[in-house]
Amino acid sequence: MDPGRGGPGPSRDPPLHVRTPPWRRGAPSLPSPSVALVQARRSTECPTSPEPPGPQRGSWADLPADILGLVVGRFPRADDRARLRSACRAWRAAARAHGRPPPPLPLLVLSDFAFSCFCADGAMTGARSIPLPSREMAVDVRCVGAFQGWLAGVQLNKGRYFGDGRCFLMDAFSRDVVWLPPPSVATHSIDQYSRSLPIANGFGAVHCTVNAAQYVMSFCKVVLSSSPDPGSRCVVAAISVHRSAAKLALWRPGMTSWCVCHGGCISKFSDITLYQGKVYMFSKVTLNLSVFDISEDDSGLMVSRVERCVIKVPEVQGSYGQRWNMVEWHGKLLLIVTYLGAEGWHNICKIGVFEMDLSTNHFRLSEINSLDGDCIFISPCSSNSFHVCQYDGVEDDLIYFVDGGPGGLFPAKNGPPFHRFVYSMRDGTMAPFATEIPDASLQALDGSLMNPTWLFPSE
Repeated sequence: MDPGRGGPGPSRDPPLHVRTPPWRRGAPSLPSPSVALVQARRSTECPTSPEPPGPQRGSWADLPADILGLVVGRFPRADDRARLRSACRAWRAAARAHGRPPPPLPLLVLSDFAFSCFCADGAMTGARSIPLPSREMAVDVRCVGAFQGWLAGVQLNKGRYFGDGRCFLMDAFSRDVVWLPPPSVATHSIDQYSRSLPIANGFGAVHCTVNAAQYVMSFCKVVLSSSPDPGSRCVVAAISVHRSAAKLALWRPGMTSWCVCHGGCISKFSDITLYQGKVYMFSKVTLNLSVFDISEDDSGLMVSRVERCVIKVPEVQGSYGQRWNMVEWHGKLLLIVTYLGAEGWHNICKIGVFEMDLSTNHFRLSEINSLDGDCIFISPCSSNSFHVCQYDGVEDDLIYFVDGGPGGLFPAKNGPPFHRFVYSMRDGTMAPFATEIPDASLQALDGSLMNPTWLFPSE
């Protein structure tokens, strides 16, 4: 949002047209592939039934591997593929051995590790729980990020002001766990290593410390550079907001402590992403983009340079506020700008998709009008693009939003905790989205918001 704009006034541009979603226009809904799968599994669950007279029939386990591979490729949903693999050992082996099908459609994971599947017709399934490896991990846990099939989770410390107690990465399907250093901890100051960096092309400095004597953090978004597989050089970056104080935390395998950065351009109204080995932080107040260069030494990860980059976001007549999201698409960094009218989310003037030219200090924005067969999925903790044209019947050039809410400068009075809609880049229309998920599922028992995150499984 732009605090420097004038107060609310009559909008001179009409809001975007709201359309009826294609799946609500009387078009036939696509049948769920899980129906045939359940029937197949039921057939395998009754091996003791007497065989009718006639030629000997083979079992379902004897289906050729190439046929099973084709079946897997026709299942766009990750949960249906998981059911197929769990039917029997032969099916599981065949599904993994016969080629590599296109990645399944994304899942929307809520803070409590419940998930809902995105379907080929644009609807969402009912929420189900992702099982955690132990009951202890399920206490006071929330999901704060994702990368491919991995989820980032944190557990609260007992106590109001103690921050997060534990942090982990978990494969949502194998349930493999990688433990990260506790976000809030006291260590021996004898191992402390600090660095203060002036902000190039800006004002102030950023202070970074490894093995800090004491720090308290509460993560609200965690991003990864790659999957944290054994031997990987995965970089984890997290934004922490605790008692209105914001920090940037960095980690890679082998480090026993976070590299904690604060000061200068790090504020609680920021979005972060890892792109081409650097951390990009976009301030939603100053509209500045800060670039953090990362180096490695004996202490692990350390920030080596911080630069402030000026971005001139195009204005739209009749807009009194903006919301921004950064998304990587085809190796490019996109800035998605939602222009809000005088009534906030009730009056969206325009949604602009801009490619960021990072070749100069004054980053230039070039508006694009097509995603070349892709869709973009936006959420508070994870946003990404997806090549939907791999599946028949899935409409492309759409942006799915599960975003917004009271955190903005223009909250909707008595409105929903998150604004859920789909925007078409082809005709500039909007439609409701994820109406199958009740508002209560997006709020904790104490009324606090449970930020959802998009999960993009690789198989």
